[in-house]
Amino acid sequence: MDDKKRKEVIDNMIKLSEGLKEELSENKQEIVDIEYYRDFRIKGTNLGIDGAYVVKIKDDTVPEKETKTRNKDEKEVGYSYQIYDKDNNLVATVNKEGDITFNPEYLETIRKGYLDDLNLEDAEFELPKELEKDDLVLEKDEIEEIENEKKLEDISKTIGTDEINSYSEMSVNQRPVFDKITNKQELNPNTRVTQTETLADILPELKQKGIVTVGVVYSDYSKGQNGRFSFIGIDKNGKIQSIDSLENTQGTTTGQKVTSINSRDGSLVEQEQVAGMVRINGRNTGSGREELLSVRQEQYGILEVDYVRAELSEDKEKRYVSAPIETRNIRPTTRKVRDFMDKTKNPDMTEEIKRATPELERDNETKMQNIDDTASNDRVEADDIIVLENGEETTLRKEAAKAKVSVEDFVRRYNERTGNTPDEKINDIQAEYAEEYGEPTRKR
Repeated sequence: MDDKKRKEVIDNMIKLSEGLKEELSENKQEIVDIEYYRDFRIKGTNLGIDGAYVVKIKDDTVPEKETKTRNKDEKEVGYSYQIYDKDNNLVATVNKEGDITFNPEYLETIRKGYLDDLNLEDAEFELPKELEKDDLVLEKDEIEEIENEKKLEDISKTIGTDEINSYSEMSVNQRPVFDKITNKQELNPNTRVTQTETLADILPELKQKGIVTVGVVYSDYSKGQNGRFSFIGIDKNGKIQSIDSLENTQGTTTGQKVTSINSRDGSLVEQEQVAGMVRINGRNTGSGREELLSVRQEQYGILEVDYVRAELSEDKEKRYVSAPIETRNIRPTTRKVRDFMDKTKNPDMTEEIKRATPELERDNETKMQNIDDTASNDRVEADDIIVLENGEETTLRKEAAKAKVSVEDFVRRYNERTGNTPDEKINDIQAEYAEEYGEPTRKR
């Protein structure tokens, strides 16, 4: 999901939240989260909703123990849901027992003949088990955080100053309440960063100080904090602890370019600019390598954190490779991504950096499988942009059309070849087709 679409989806979620707030409050209910699905299917029917918003609702009168996952199918019970289309029109409601009731007004918008084919009487409610790359979930506290941010922006415009954006609640030598800090992100020390290490393994100080949550907040310069962002520890008593093993490098790394795995499965690798990085002391091998944590600022000031490895022998614009760490907004990465970032399994990133550089310069993105050590899994799909030596762009689909052959066969032949440039592969395949089937009536 690109930034423009993400902002559009989040804005729509906020509109839904604000529109439902009064009604839910009167019914002693509250929003648990709002989920966006690019393509949402109602199980048992032929109904698909393009750009669906699913609002998960908790009844405050229902005891917490009755809203836990407890049945044999491992489905959540005790919650109700409201399903909306991309224009915020109510499609259906789902009661605590999971029964779906379609909104008559929505059904009236569907052609009668088509409506009969949807089999709505067989409808079952079931949320997807995995989020796709264009799906998004915002939990209650994230929604409230964004709503507060928008209110502060409105106030700031009214009084004509941006000073109101400096509202960190941290106090020196006091016992602060971390939950009151609006701009923040939280990391669980037990989150697996690589396949063999958790965040607490990488930062042993967390266990030594009894830190149960790692927070990332905007720094408050008036209180002596350095850099644009600060990593702080919160112990079980809610007291803030410093994390001394993280060394601030943000003065030299703000805006630094990083080769970033921007998907949980490695299907998208891009070069991004980070808002800042901190060095993990005690993890440098002395052989020209470093490990760091980077901070990215997403829409509405939401902060996300990546684990970064650096090969210091490489050019500064190319030496950093990162992968996301699980937060409330980011799902955990797959094992192949964690293996890729694991220095015990992949101690030297130099070759990966060298393989990534030309692909990022040519296409602005690549896949992890194209830059890892397994050459056999590199793959170009039919609609991937290929930049030829003369600067022209093409795709395998376009090349298949020129040869008047199936896209699948052209893609197969292209990906079976190794060691050639894209131009050489395409020319060789076109020559093969000409030899096998004769020259098509086409222009190269």
